[in-house]
Amino acid sequence: MNAVIFPGRLPSSAQKRNYAVKKEPGNTRITRLALGASLCAALAACGGGSSGTNSATASTPSVTTNGTAAVGAPIVGGTVSLKCASGATASATTTTDGTYSVTLKSADYPCVAQVAGGKANGAALASALHSVAAAPGTTNVTPLTDLIVGVLGNGNASALDGATSSALSSAITADKLASALTKVQTAIATLPGKLAIASGFNPLNSQFSVGDANDALLDQYAAALDAAGLTQADAVMHSQNGTAMTKTPYAAIAYTTPGITATPMGTSLNLDNTFGIAIADPNRGLYVAKANLDASSNVSSFATPGKFTAIVSVLGNRVGELCTANGVGSVSASQPGQYVYVSSDMVEVTDLSELNGKTFDEYEDCTQSGTTTFASNGIATFRGNDGQTDAPISIVQALTAAGAPDPANHSVEHAKVYKYTDSTGAARYAYITINSTTGTDDPLTFDTDTKYVTIGLSR
Repeated sequence: MNAVIFPGRLPSSAQKRNYAVKKEPGNTRITRLALGASLCAALAACGGGSSGTNSATASTPSVTTNGTAAVGAPIVGGTVSLKCASGATASATTTTDGTYSVTLKSADYPCVAQVAGGKANGAALASALHSVAAAPGTTNVTPLTDLIVGVLGNGNASALDGATSSALSSAITADKLASALTKVQTAIATLPGKLAIASGFNPLNSQFSVGDANDALLDQYAAALDAAGLTQADAVMHSQNGTAMTKTPYAAIAYTTPGITATPMGTSLNLDNTFGIAIADPNRGLYVAKANLDASSNVSSFATPGKFTAIVSVLGNRVGELCTANGVGSVSASQPGQYVYVSSDMVEVTDLSELNGKTFDEYEDCTQSGTTTFASNGIATFRGNDGQTDAPISIVQALTAAGAPDPANHSVEHAKVYKYTDSTGAARYAYITINSTTGTDDPLTFDTDTKYVTIGLSR
């Protein structure tokens, strides 16, 4: 909310004339005139603003610019600096949630802003990020605002830092800001995950908080940029030039614990012909890898595994499982499954009669563990590689939002079934299951009975 300072009421002309004709002793009258002149000079010299200089007069209302500096995590202890077309400057230090606030005059805008220094997730901010304030109010500073300023600066996000007042005013206009935002939206859609800015949200001046969906996009952007093998400077140039940041981007949903946590997953065939994988897990952090594809477009191995230990990729990488060293696996102790994923072109199945008589190869801990055969009404029978057959169970309850409880193992199982129809009309089915604890044990690690994930692919 803007703070407004109103100047005091001055004497009228008639009152001034009355003061002038009032008879006073000579010395006293001269003294008062001198004091009045001195006071007027002092008032004329009084100015405002946060820090640095401000060209507006004392009668110009003071206004506030505030916002959030973040890269997914808040930038803590960073210095946000604004340089305005009026010549005024202001700065502030970001708080623990990445927010800041400065005071300027309404006549100072537009301004260019940047954040430098500070830490995010305990790591020092690698380089300054930029933004612009076209008017008082919210001005955020994030990697996405840095892309927008980079477009305004013809491929250089720092170009406006030393710009003249007239250059700032010329660069920061409504039309140019709208055009720059469109370029950035087009560019990030070519990253792993086909990233998109939420409708109605403007990275520059829409309010957001660390931890909300708009902040989550910053985590996804960081993981996707890394998976694509690009830097922030590369992304600025691609945004400005209108060139794609990957050869082919793909989008998927990765499922994991606790419960059935769904998080966007991105993959891409990169410009350097590597295959990138990116997951921004809201509970575990960023997971990025580079992989190799086989002739069927399935991931066959890792070139740079990152935190992953193994992968199963089927149906042209439309379905898969990613394993880590986070806990203990039942089938492969050293590589428990952590994520199961399904691509955006798979269609969820609700009519379980489609599964009647179908047999699925099941994978757990990135290892083929047995087969599951479906009868009518969602009744499934699992047969392990050891030849042992489990009692038939219904998956109907597991498909609901509540899931199927397993009190003996203080857990709950969730499941989803999907279908892919190829260009010939042939359909293949896949299922995923996620078992999560209902007890007090750590829901983010995996074990043999309570917390595990599986996938199945129809033969």
